[in-house]
Order: sequence, then structure tokens, then C-alpha cells
Amino acid sequence: MIFVGLFFYFTSLIFIGVYLSRKNINFDDYFYAGRKLGGLLIFFTVTASWFGAASTIATLEDALKHGFRSIWILGIPTITTIFVFICLNKKIRETKFVSLPVLFKKTYGRTVALLASFLIFFYMVLLAASQFVAWGQFVAPILGTSQQIAILGGAFIVILYSYIGGYRSVVLTDGIQFFLLIAAIICLLIFFFRIPAPFSSYDFHIFTDLHKHVLMTVSFTLAWVISPIVWQRIASAKSQKASRRGLFLSIIAIILLYSSVIFIAISIRSLPNPSLGHLINHALPQTAGILVFIGIAAAIMSTSDTAINLGALTLVKDILPGSISPQMIHYSQISTFITGGLAALVALRFDSIIKTLGLASEIMAEGLFIPGMVALFYKIRKPLAGLLSILAGGGFAMLVFLNAYGLSLPLPEWPDSLPYGLLLSLTGFIIGFLLDKSISAKKKKVQ
Repeated sequence: MIFVGLFFYFTSLIFIGVYLSRKNINFDDYFYAGRKLGGLLIFFTVTASWFGAASTIATLEDALKHGFRSIWILGIPTITTIFVFICLNKKIRETKFVSLPVLFKKTYGRTVALLASFLIFFYMVLLAASQFVAWGQFVAPILGTSQQIAILGGAFIVILYSYIGGYRSVVLTDGIQFFLLIAAIICLLIFFFRIPAPFSSYDFHIFTDLHKHVLMTVSFTLAWVISPIVWQRIASAKSQKASRRGLFLSIIAIILLYSSVIFIAISIRSLPNPSLGHLINHALPQTAGILVFIGIAAAIMSTSDTAINLGALTLVKDILPGSISPQMIHYSQISTFITGGLAALVALRFDSIIKTLGLASEIMAEGLFIPGMVALFYKIRKPLAGLLSILAGGGFAMLVFLNAYGLSLPLPEWPDSLPYGLLLSLTGFIIGFLLDKSISAKKKKVQ
């Protein structure tokens, strides 16, 4: 029966992609849905895009051991990030946002914009890969298949409907997936509400390991603020009011969703096997098990399709020169396939959702946050400032990433490495700024 439910779910996603493909005429249609989304659709897509694999699976697994302290893993960073975007909402819309590298190009020039493009593309591939890893770990034991086959199967479906329908498909399927996730969580809450939750005083030690959790929060928040995921959603809204309303609703929903997942985790501790696979196959009635399975699958899909769509946007708009033409839709679809394919290949080699997300977020936080915020708020032309900031911070983050997967350098691990990378990025920016200022002064003297 799970196979039947999965078949109908996948078929629906593909049908939506085919139906919406007729509306994709130009660049704004394929990547911004014509910039006409209302507040409700912004709410659906922001919430569904953010509440993905790590939010459900990783938080549930951690909450089994640590209770409400698990809110630090991704809950607090998510809430903080959305609040920051509410404050930045007006400023982002004033830029008439197309892509982050376009913003970088205006401030720092083409070279810096290209470097930023590669970092963003790399981040989106890793983000999608982390969701595919989660898909494999979640689906394989339930369906009785290998993790590799599960990853490739899930990746194929996401790539297919994203390839066909573009951002419109992502947004509409996000809405459907949001309701499926809500239904799954409500089902779990109803079923386990009858079981007395085995709370312990340790569950409320929220400030244990505070140093580590604060660093993780800062790392994720800085990365997500400079990540184009919510920038794209703010830009696709029909008005500033619509995007702000959608973001406010998302904060409320995110708080309720994380609280529910942690409560469910505490409630199922008393079961002999509290894993999701065992719950779905054995502890729940068949219909409820299928609903929970599809709901969590939807949460994973809703983040991976977002990452693939934005990776394709970066590739077609910022990395491949001369690709914007009458054949733009064709190029965009090919870029979607390339991004998703690379993410699937990366996912076959990784086995940790949070570790992959953390290392990817470090690259964005240390490489792009400081020059990105300057580009958003100040209309200055300082090419060396942006270049040295990205090279210093982003380069350090890449070394930490490679260190985690085989390179043996005496570097701190994430998240302890975050302050060093940010300091390097800031130092690079200041040095570059002073050099730019000195060069400008010499040019004026010559004139």
C-alpha cells in the first residue's frame, strides 16, 4: 500500500509540473512565477522549503535524546532567519532582485560576481544532496531497498517535476507538500497523545552546550540570510505587504511544527523501537502509516526542489555566459537537470544530514555574508574589498569542508571554525576596502 500511495503522490507532482509548464514563457515565469504570488503562497513555499529533511528526521532523532534542547539544531536558526528577512523585506524588494551575483556585480564587478555564483551553486548542490541523503535513509528501510536506489529514485522525481514546471511547480507542490506534512504531524500527535509523554528534567536543559548551539545558530542564520532561497520568494511576491504577511505566518507555523516534532519524539521514547521506519511499518495503523510516510517524504521533497531550482537559476543566469536568449526556457531546464544530477551524485557519497548542511552553511556564512550585506545596504564600488573577503572567508570555509572529508589540516571543525572564517572574511574586506580607496585616491591625483 505504501508503494501505491507513493506512486499517486509522485504522479501528482509530475502532473503539476506538466500543467504549469505552459505558463513558463520567459525568465521571470520560470524562476519567479511572474512575480505575482500572494501572501498565502509565499507562506506555503517559505515554510515548506525550510521545514525539510533536517527539520523532521534530524530534529526527531536528536529530541529522542535531548528533548527541547533540539530546538537549537534548526528551529531557532530558522525562526531567527525569517525574522531577519521581515526586517530586510523592503530593502530586498527595492533591489528588484534577479540573483545575488547580479547584486554583487553592481558593487564589486564581474570577477567577484562569478566567484559568488560558484559558491552559491556549490551550496545549492550540497543542500539538495543533504535532502537526498535524508530521503535514502528514510525511504530505504521502509521500502526494503538499498539507500543508493532510494536516493536515485527520489532524485529522479524531484528533478523531473522541477525540470518541467520550474518555480511555479516548486511553489504549488510546496503548498501541497505543506498540507501533507501537517496531516502527518497531526496524525502522529493524535495517535501518541494517548501515551503519557515520558518527560524528564533533562528535557528542559535548553542551555546545555550553549557555546556550540550559539555557533550553530549563527552559522545557519548568516548562511540562510545570504542564501537566495527567501530572496527569491520575497522577489516573487506581488507586493511588499504580501511577502511580509507570508513571512509572519511562516514564523508561527515553524514554531508550531518544531514544538510538535519534539513532543512526538518525547512521546515515542517508551516504544521498543522509536525509529520512523518502525513507527510507519508496525506501530501505526496502515492508513496512518501511509499518511505519515507521504507527509515526511513531502517535507524532504519541498526543500530539495527549492535547492535545485535556485542552483539552476545561478547556473543559467550567473555562470553560463550568454545563456539568456529566446531559448532561455530550454537552457533553464538543462540547468535544472545538471544541478539535480550533481546533487544526486554527491548524496551517494554522504551519510550525515546535519554535517553536510553545517559545512555548506559555513561556506555561505564566511564567504558571502559580509560582502553581501554591504552590497545590499551600500552603493559602493569596491572590487578588491569583495574579492579579498570572498577569497579569505570562502577559501577558509572550503578548507574546513575538505578537511571533514579527508584532507588532514590542523583546522577546527564546524561550528568552532566559524569565528575564524568570519574574522578572515572581515579582515579581507577591510584590507580590500583600504586598497580600493588608495587606488582611487592615486587615480584622482593623476587626473
